[in-house]
Amino acid sequence: MTPTPLEEASALLTELEQRREPDYADFMTLRTKVSSRPESVLGIRMKWLRQTVKQLSRLLTLDEAVDLLHERALAWYEYKIIFGGVIGRLASAGEGLPLLYPLCDGWAVPDYYKELLASWASRGETERQIVLRSMAEHAHDDNPYARRLTIVAWLDLIRHGLATPRAALDHVALLQHDEAYYVQMAIAWLLAEITLTGNASLVEAIRTEITDATLLRMYQQKLRDSHRTAR
Repeated sequence: MTPTPLEEASALLTELEQRREPDYADFMTLRTKVSSRPESVLGIRMKWLRQTVKQLSRLLTLDEAVDLLHERALAWYEYKIIFGGVIGRLASAGEGLPLLYPLCDGWAVPDYYKELLASWASRGETERQIVLRSMAEHAHDDNPYARRLTIVAWLDLIRHGLATPRAALDHVALLQHDEAYYVQMAIAWLLAEITLTGNASLVEAIRTEITDATLLRMYQQKLRDSHRTAR
């Protein structure tokens, strides 16, 4: 008997979990610290996660994806990536965003989800406005990693011409005194990227509007790192 698409999807996940690498899981948790919950990292490489996203997106409906993947995404880092990738393909921004913000954990998940926000925003003005509203609404979320998503998302939005650096600066100026490390680092990263555009008026705005001493130190370090990488 030919397996159903849902059965095929379940079999794919079984095969995927056979690709777990304990040493790689240790590296991900100890060296790169992708999750605030080390026990949630299975140790599956990103190339396999991206491949699985493509396959599942062809097999599942949105409802099936939620039923099959959401509980796993609550438990495991890699399933947060898979679930986000599949939802990004199958859902609208209005359907997908409420599912993704609560899953943000560590720096790696929001940094992957930023691609999804830009993808939704590129679908048209209605979707873009839904994305921007969600970022404003979650800017003061209790979850610091959800707050990080509202910051790093500007990077891809600006890169694809879907938002302006000035709007991004307005967003992070209000968050500059946030004490969460990964939020501070996200702001510093964004400010460095804005500075590297070479827009003199934006550089001057950063100098006058960003006053938090800790953030300014991080921002200067990000700039130095960027200049070294560019050499």
